[in-house]
Amino acid sequence: MQLNHDCIRDLLLAVEKHTNIDDHLYHDKLLSLSELEQYDNDTIIYTAQKLNEAGYLKGSLDYYLDNRPYIAISSLTYDGHTFLDTVRDEGIWKDTKQAASTVSGASVPVLFELGSAFLKSKLGLS
Repeated sequence: MQLNHDCIRDLLLAVEKHTNIDDHLYHDKLLSLSELEQYDNDTIIYTAQKLNEAGYLKGSLDYYLDNRPYIAISSLTYDGHTFLDTVRDEGIWKDTKQAASTVSGASVPVLFELGSAFLKSKLGLS
């Protein structure tokens, strides 16, 4: 299964919006969020798993014995916030995706580097 770059950003935005210190984002709620309605359940679950593995999400992502996913996301990690803040701006995200599309695949760290370059340029730092 491929990692959907738009789903990465949208999922991070949704987690940021729908979690707080006292409330986790559980499987059923995650899959019903309007911010993620354009993605099928498998794409959302896969993206959440990969973001958890990469250290961008804090929570539990596992499977019950009957192979149903168990998801309880408590927050973004510092790295998750850093990535999201880099590509939060829609124009920077558009430029980042366009630059990444010139190669056959771009990892999340590459997306971060591209987004950082565009953000620095926009701020006059490069």
